[in-house]
Amino acid sequence: MSRHHSHLASAATVLETLMPGEPLMHHLKKFFSGNKKYGSKDRKMITEICYNFFRVGKALDHLDTETKTLYALFLCTNKKNELLAALRPDLDDKITLPLRKKLGLLELKAEDIFWPAEELSDEINREDFSISLLKQPLLYLRVRPGKEIKVQEKLTEAKITFEEVSTSCLALSPASKITEVVKLNKEAVVQDRSSQLVFDYLKREEIFLSKDVTVWDCCAASGGKSILLFDILHGHLRLTVSDVRENIMHNLRNRFEDAGIKNYDSFVADLTQKNAVTKKQYELIVCDAPCSGSGTWSRTPEQLAFFALTDIDKYAEMQKAIASTALECLQKDGLFFYITCSVFKKENEDVVEFLKSKFDLQVMQAEYIKGYNLEADTMFVAVLKK
Repeated sequence: MSRHHSHLASAATVLETLMPGEPLMHHLKKFFSGNKKYGSKDRKMITEICYNFFRVGKALDHLDTETKTLYALFLCTNKKNELLAALRPDLDDKITLPLRKKLGLLELKAEDIFWPAEELSDEINREDFSISLLKQPLLYLRVRPGKEIKVQEKLTEAKITFEEVSTSCLALSPASKITEVVKLNKEAVVQDRSSQLVFDYLKREEIFLSKDVTVWDCCAASGGKSILLFDILHGHLRLTVSDVRENIMHNLRNRFEDAGIKNYDSFVADLTQKNAVTKKQYELIVCDAPCSGSGTWSRTPEQLAFFALTDIDKYAEMQKAIASTALECLQKDGLFFYITCSVFKKENEDVVEFLKSKFDLQVMQAEYIKGYNLEADTMFVAVLKK
């Protein structure tokens, strides 16, 4: 068997054994751990094949696995490819064509890639969003206040190329190795470009920037939004964080220690249950709700392949329950940030409309942060006032 067919066969094994819900990255690590024969070049090619296979969604499902794999590699790559050159030189010769022309050669439309189209928000351009799925987004760093010069100097010294999106936002190649260069969480946080913008509304609210604010991050996960809020409010907050998962709260505590956040309260709670928390009142509540993650599928394309339309309704009901429990703790004139990384209307606009009606809230902002044309994630943020 040629090396190229060996790569295809190995990728096929990975694809066949991946279970729904299992991150492809973790599955690949397990596969390579059990197969030490692969060198770094082999691992890179097999990984590329697997990710690209999922990037095309169901658009090429009518083809056999090898043909779909080669077509996916053709669509998702813009540089000459050794495997394509060996097995499909006709495709490799056209590898640098614009993506829309390559789709035309394969008699595909971009819309064929993103199949749950009927659930997509009207605010999202389906063609542009579908095309974004064919390319891995950039790696973004949010540089923490006062660390801007130091971080750029460190990256430059390490010969890591970056683009300065803003003084605090740097864009790097997805393959950039930064863990040994930058002190993560202390000097900079790995945080997508769109995620860095979710609290921009606060920058217009002087009252929240001039005093200590009581804040509850009710779906805190590993704490990225809390660290961002800490920096925006210059540390002037009395912070409470919670999540349903104890293990993720452990990760949060480690990140907070690195970030220099020491004074905060934390607890574990399932907010889908009405009496999950006491009715302590907060001036600002952040609800970064569990969601389909559809706005991040260019990073995790395997999720598109395994996604079921019925999941959207399940997430929407969960989001309504969590937000309703949290809103009971919002004090008068307080702000509620409802955030998802979803592009589905039922998870975003419909949830906001439900909350607005149920709690008689004023919608101060409701918009998508569209990253799909910027090699970034797409997010939704709504600011509700009681």
